[in-house]
Amino acid sequence: MITLKQVAELAGKSEATVSLVLNSKQYHRVSEETRQTIQRVASELGYVANLQAQALVKGKTRSIAITAGGMTPFYNEYIRLLTHLLEKTGYNVFAFETMLKPEREQEVVNWVRQGLFDGCICLEYNYYTRSFYESIIRAGIPHVFRGWNVLERYPAHMIRVDYRGAIKELFKHLAQQGWKRLGIIIDGSSYDEEAAAISVRRSLYFEAAHDSDLKIDSDGWIAVPFDQERHMRYVYEKSRELLCSRPNIDALIVQSSSDIPAVYKAAADSGREIGRTLAVATFDLIPLVDYMVPTVSCIMEPYDEIAALISDNILGQLGERKDESADHPSPIEARFVIKESTVRKQ
Repeated sequence: MITLKQVAELAGKSEATVSLVLNSKQYHRVSEETRQTIQRVASELGYVANLQAQALVKGKTRSIAITAGGMTPFYNEYIRLLTHLLEKTGYNVFAFETMLKPEREQEVVNWVRQGLFDGCICLEYNYYTRSFYESIIRAGIPHVFRGWNVLERYPAHMIRVDYRGAIKELFKHLAQQGWKRLGIIIDGSSYDEEAAAISVRRSLYFEAAHDSDLKIDSDGWIAVPFDQERHMRYVYEKSRELLCSRPNIDALIVQSSSDIPAVYKAAADSGREIGRTLAVATFDLIPLVDYMVPTVSCIMEPYDEIAALISDNILGQLGERKDESADHPSPIEARFVIKESTVRKQ
C-alpha cells in the first residue's frame, strides 16, 4: 500500500500538510497550488486513505447517516443536496430507506448509537418515528430532524416545515375555479385508516376543506404503499378506477409529483380532460413534471434553504463551524404555485 509518507516525499511536502489535504480535507489551511500538487501525486501513486485507521485515531468516522421514508424523488433531492454540502467538509453521507418500517428505522438508529456514524439526519420526523430518536437525543449525538410544523412539542435541532398556509391556498384556489369534490392519492401508510387526530396530512386537508366550499369524497382516497411493486402501474389502475367509479370527483390532489404521469394517463383513459372536467394538483415538483401538458399546480417547500439549514446545524454540533447553528426559531413555509392543471378552461 502507498503510504502518506511516500506521497509527502514525492510531493515535496510535510506529512502533516499532506494529511491536511488527503485525510482532514482542510483545504482552507493550504494554498490551492499545494492542494493540487498533493492530490495529483496521490492520484498518480494510487494512494487510498485508511478510513478505519483514521476513525480509530480520531474517534470519528466522518460519516453521517440519513434516514428517509423511501427513495422517492422528494427525498432523493434532499439527499443530493446534503451530500454535496457535507462532502465539502469531508463528511461521507449514507442514506437509508426505512419504508416506514419500525424495525428498519430502529436498526439505523442503533448503528448511530454504536458509533458507526458521527451523527444522524432524519428527513421525516413525525408522530410515528420520534420515539426511535429519543436515545440519540439523550446521548447527545449530533442530529437534525426535518418534519411538519404540527407536533405538540419540538425537539432540539428540528427544522419545521409549515404546509398549512399553502394547502389552504390550494383549496381556496380550487373552490374559486369552481371545482367541488376532491379525491386524494397519497404515498406511504394508509392515512385514511389512521385516526384524524394524528394523521397530519388528513387533518390539514379536512381543515382546509372546512374553510372552503370543497368536499373530500369519503370513498375517494387512494393509498400507495412505499414498497408497492410496479408502483406506476398501481397508481394508474387505482386512479382510473377511482375516476370511473366516482364521476362526481372533479379534482385530485396527488401527494407525490412522480405519480403525475400515471394520473394524467388515467384521466385521459377515463374520459376526463384536465382543466375542463378534472383539476390535478401535486406536491414537491420534480423536473419531469415541468414537461407535462397541461402544466401542474404544485405545493413545494424550499429544498435549498432547508438543506442548508440542516447542513449548518449538524456541522455546528460536530464542531465544524465556529458557532453552532441554533434551532431555527420559526417554521419554513411551503408555497403554492398555480399552473394550468387547476385553472378551469372556459
